[in-house]
Amino acid sequence: MKLIPSLATLLLVSALACGGHDDDDKNNELMAPGQNCMACHGFTVAGTVFGTANADSGSGLAGVTVIITDANQVDTTLITNGAGNFFSGAALALPLKKAAVVRNGTRTEMGGVPAGDCNRCHTLPATGGAAGRIHTP
Repeated sequence: MKLIPSLATLLLVSALACGGHDDDDKNNELMAPGQNCMACHGFTVAGTVFGTANADSGSGLAGVTVIITDANQVDTTLITNGAGNFFSGAALALPLKKAAVVRNGTRTEMGGVPAGDCNRCHTLPATGGAAGRIHTP
């Protein structure tokens, strides 16, 4: 009968891997802004856009355009949702070449994008050479 406590532990660890979430945003596209979406989900690219490099996780921006350019120079255009999250399962050739964030007509380019798990490095504190959160100018 040790299966029940083990199962409960596994479920708790799974929830915390995405930063945990409230019941009202559980398992939908608004969950866990700023967390590494690809740690739990099978996307090819995913992340969150914020207003500043050091924004808290509850301040993602909706309606921002994110353009990802893959190794074959194919662009994938995504729009952030109400939590600031963007994601896609579209096939992308790695390594990614660049990404751009466009808001109110202002475009910010980022080069040297190694992979699609954007929030893995664009964290607080920043890791992997990233300059904090993905943000708009």
